Amino acid sequence: MIKLDVKELCLREGIENAYQLAEVTRLPYATCRRIWRGSATMIGLQTIERICDVLHVRPGQLFDYEREQNKPKRKHKGGK
Repeated sequence: MIKLDVKELCLREGIENAYQLAEVTRLPYATCRRIWRGSATMIGLQTIERICDVLHVRPGQLFDYEREQNKPKRKHKGGK
């Protein structure tokens, strides 16, 4: 599962809620609220870029990945 770590990074920068994130990034509040709550399912590259600029991080620092325990492994095509 891929998760966003934006809320934690925001708090380090003194951004305390989704409203403040919307103000500093100039992104719509609804977008920032979904990102803040961790319920965003799709995020555009321009949105990622704005958040990175404000938080002074690289895109990879916004995301965390945890493999789901019950998810079956994919078979590779053509592999031995």
